[in-house]
Amino acid sequence: MILALDTATPAGSVALFDAGHVLSLRTFDAPRQHSRRLFGEIDAVLEDAGCGRSQIDCIAVTTGPGSFTGLRIGLSAAKGLCMGLGIELVAVSTLESLAARLPFCRLQVCVLLDARRGEVYAAVYDTSDGCPREVHPPSVDEPDRLLAHWGLEGVLFTGDGVDRWADLLATIPGAKLAPPPVRRPCADAVAWVASQRPVSTDIDPGSLEPVYLRTPSFAPATPLKAKT
Repeated sequence: MILALDTATPAGSVALFDAGHVLSLRTFDAPRQHSRRLFGEIDAVLEDAGCGRSQIDCIAVTTGPGSFTGLRIGLSAAKGLCMGLGIELVAVSTLESLAARLPFCRLQVCVLLDARRGEVYAAVYDTSDGCPREVHPPSVDEPDRLLAHWGLEGVLFTGDGVDRWADLLATIPGAKLAPPPVRRPCADAVAWVASQRPVSTDIDPGSLEPVYLRTPSFAPATPLKAKT
């Protein structure tokens, strides 16, 4: 049984998956509040399915790219559960999980996530056999420059970057846009991707880190002036 967590974007979700079936799924739009909601949602999916934590075989979690804070919250929760329960941790790319929502697609799938600063997190996958196969690896750049570099034509775009960059995507020859309901990450797809991978005990939960794709930037605090 797989417990899947996704907090990479404001659209958080938790899913319980077993033997090819989604037993329970909870979604929550909680920008900047994943830390308050996540464990409550985990308990809720277990209760909905009539299961306990001892029945979980592994945890699958999106490791990025995405919101820096959201990624840290999801990964910290997954690490804690894995180490506490003594079970396997499976890392899934946020972009791969989005491509997995469009299996058996005759077009290549280009996933675009809004990275702010006029940039996107992006990757291209072939899902024609069902499971996503990476064609162009995850990158971060301005969308016009990235798409020109890849020379994309006749692809299906998905992800929240579709909404922001729709005018640009309309200039790509043969481009198609995924329906809005499948442009959001969801933990059921994360669980499914994890279920397609061979069982491995090589991942050390304590050493796994988020995949940011760019260096987080923080503004230094303004020093306080001493009172005279």
